[in-house]
Amino acid sequence: MRNKVEPRPDLAFTWRAFHDLSGDRPVGMAVGRIPFTAIDRYATRFGIDARDDFERFMFLIRAMDVAFVEWAAKQAG
Repeated sequence: MRNKVEPRPDLAFTWRAFHDLSGDRPVGMAVGRIPFTAIDRYATRFGIDARDDFERFMFLIRAMDVAFVEWAAKQAG
């Protein structure tokens, strides 16, 4: 696989979560953003309930999501 990324061990859970959550994107003319509700549900399922922990988790997922959506837009157009 080209450009394979190996996340730092401390970010492996978040990396896996991003890939799991990518299936919750809305379907449309372009790649949509991962909904907040999906991130919140995932965090709850895996016991991320402290405010600081959730905010860090959401920040990291959102950062990866923005990069992915930008990449997908370039690929499409």
